[in-house]
Amino acid sequence: MVVSHERSGTHFLMNSLGAAFGYPNANFLNFDQPDLNVNFFDPAVVANVVSRVAAQRAGAMIKSHHAVEFFQPTMASVAHHLLVFYIYRDPVDVMISFWRFMHRWSWHEGPRAPTALEFAMAEPEGNLLRYQMRQRSSMLDRWARHVEGWTQAAERNRRIVLVRYEDLRDSYPDMIARFSAIIGQSPATTTPPDPSRNVVPGADPDTLPSPDVTALRELALREVGETMRLLHYA
Repeated sequence: MVVSHERSGTHFLMNSLGAAFGYPNANFLNFDQPDLNVNFFDPAVVANVVSRVAAQRAGAMIKSHHAVEFFQPTMASVAHHLLVFYIYRDPVDVMISFWRFMHRWSWHEGPRAPTALEFAMAEPEGNLLRYQMRQRSSMLDRWARHVEGWTQAAERNRRIVLVRYEDLRDSYPDMIARFSAIIGQSPATTTPPDPSRNVVPGADPDTLPSPDVTALRELALREVGETMRLLHYA
């Protein structure tokens, strides 16, 4: 199972696991679909779905953006049936990509702020609320709580594998070698796939103002600096 906060390299990791180890990443079970008939607020139901997928679809891949709280009560069962890879990314890059992504949709997917800075400070709203158990004070706070939850879960369960997006991008063969040792399988290739393959793009950057990256990083350091330092982004 591949889990992440939105816009954190999810498909890059899925494509990498598919290319190197043969997981059918083109035919994955998408936990993010609103019409998927699963009560994610019942941990027993989530655990049952995971166990049935593992039993019926050998080598199946599941994709999810849900916070750890959805899985925590039955994490031992979930991780028993599936390896969980959690990928995270620099929050500044996440906020910029996510802000552009919000401007792509005609429906109310989330806060559609005029600037990336305003987006980062906006309260979560709209369709993206399906991924969280409780409200967060801002999109930056939502990112921090999501990443902290999964990294803490990984400390308690060795079958939750943390993946830093920048390491996968910049040290691809080393990361594939690490995955190989965890999975117990030699990779078919150590050539990275196109990081943008299967990724739903955001709105055309030319239609939006250029993000103030410096101001956004300063804001992120004020608001979620402790989490950034924990993950070596500060």
